[in-house]
Amino acid sequence: MNFLLSDEQTIDNNDLSIRKKLYNEFIELPVEFLSKMRHLQPQVGCFNNCGFCSKFSVCKSEYWEEKSLRNIISAIKYTALKYTGEDLLLAWERKEHRVGVTFPYLNNDIGSYLYLDKFINLCYKELGVRTRISTVGFSRHNEKLNAIHKKINSSVLLFALAGVRLSISQYGRVWEDKDSKNSLKEYELDLINFLKIYRPYFDMFGSGSRKMCVELRYNPLVINSPVLEFNYDDKYIIATGNYLFISKENNIEFKESHITNPYLHALAISEKPIIFKEYNLPFSISNKEELINYIKNNKLNFERESEFYMFSNKDGYYYAINPRIENNGNYGFNIYPKTEIRKKSGYIVTERFLLNAFYNFKSRYNMNLRDKYKGSTWEDVNEVLKSCKKQVNYYKRKNKLDKANYIEEHILPVINIYVSALKEAGYPSDCFFDSRFTIDTGMICNLGRAINYFKGLTSFVNEPITPTHERNYGRHCSTMKQENYVWKLACGFNDTINIEKLDLFKTASEEGQTSFRHDIVIENFNKKVNDKDTKYLYPGIEE
Repeated sequence: MNFLLSDEQTIDNNDLSIRKKLYNEFIELPVEFLSKMRHLQPQVGCFNNCGFCSKFSVCKSEYWEEKSLRNIISAIKYTALKYTGEDLLLAWERKEHRVGVTFPYLNNDIGSYLYLDKFINLCYKELGVRTRISTVGFSRHNEKLNAIHKKINSSVLLFALAGVRLSISQYGRVWEDKDSKNSLKEYELDLINFLKIYRPYFDMFGSGSRKMCVELRYNPLVINSPVLEFNYDDKYIIATGNYLFISKENNIEFKESHITNPYLHALAISEKPIIFKEYNLPFSISNKEELINYIKNNKLNFERESEFYMFSNKDGYYYAINPRIENNGNYGFNIYPKTEIRKKSGYIVTERFLLNAFYNFKSRYNMNLRDKYKGSTWEDVNEVLKSCKKQVNYYKRKNKLDKANYIEEHILPVINIYVSALKEAGYPSDCFFDSRFTIDTGMICNLGRAINYFKGLTSFVNEPITPTHERNYGRHCSTMKQENYVWKLACGFNDTINIEKLDLFKTASEEGQTSFRHDIVIENFNKKVNDKDTKYLYPGIEE
């Protein structure tokens, strides 16, 4: 066995020795190590330092240069040939999620990998797999990264891509660091640069989560406040902050709800909803007697009828109100009472403000939220932005300052930068209205260090705290549980090659996903990113 790749005539003895060592290690692992591999990750660490990083990525990095990458690919190839004679030599049995596609990211940002073009080419040519890219972008001042990404988009490597996702959120250094080295204007220009570079991919393959898309992620709107629950005049009363909900029917009884079909984005819920009437309170009420007195002596300000479900997690029960996205938008709201485990109470507003602005615009033309709107203009985009701004004034009049301030501080800044970048990069305005391209994901999930943003409404890292989170990664019935398990082969720190079996249905468990781990140490196998090289490895840093 010569361990040569298809474009190699010979290799030196050191590389041959490394390839043999890796082959001998890989052949001892079960075949699913390769057939079920999802993450082939050639770098570790990320300098963007997102405050909601699900994998606690640190601001240092090691990576495989081309020589080490070739040695890894060779060992994979010759090991796989022991099991299959097909052209696909990796992820050939991962039928639950994208056969033949590798995801080179988990606790890193693959957009900043200095050998990404080589990685994509080797994976496609030698292993038959395509590569999906997900990134927050990179500084346009980084000449090496610019050259690499331009090369990908000016060659046959486009056909080796299995999707490109650009993530825009308020959690990178440019948003959260308060020093003068970062600039939102620079960030916007870096996004423009990224979108321009990947325009050939978009033009060739179009929009979609498995093609090209931009995901928008937001800070959660979390408020700590007392939660009141009691029966009064045969009605059930739930109140928190200046939100009041009164059951429509008498003597209602909640049953715990579960997600029944994790693949249905519209949320398949086991129990029927209980209808409550929502009322606006002029101020926050913190005790039962005060609230009863107000209900008895004042005309209540009716807002809407709302669907209530009771869910539970490790912290205890909670209420999900209007959790689904309907044809006319979404007015979601979650209430978290104190329990023996949940020491703080309060609420999370899950209302989808951008989607509601889309609906308000489309309704002028007798369209529903999910109806496609084509042939748009940038003036139409501006009308959607105006609709977002009108929501600010509307909620100020309703005394919902939590929502008004949140839209101003967290929704509009993200959308404004995105729209400006999209327009300046020369993309059609239809991309903004295309739900396959502009993917509004709502608030971040409680994964990794994101727990800090939920203000004590959960005590557990990775615990689902909304029905959507339960659908995504809950232990009972979620997309991750259905996918079951995958394998990861990754660059680790200190010259390690990290191999892990990840049990995805344990994402929300205390012990975490890793059920098996094996590290291979090879001296001088990795390259370290030196401090002087980090300046332009994340978007938004000034010259």
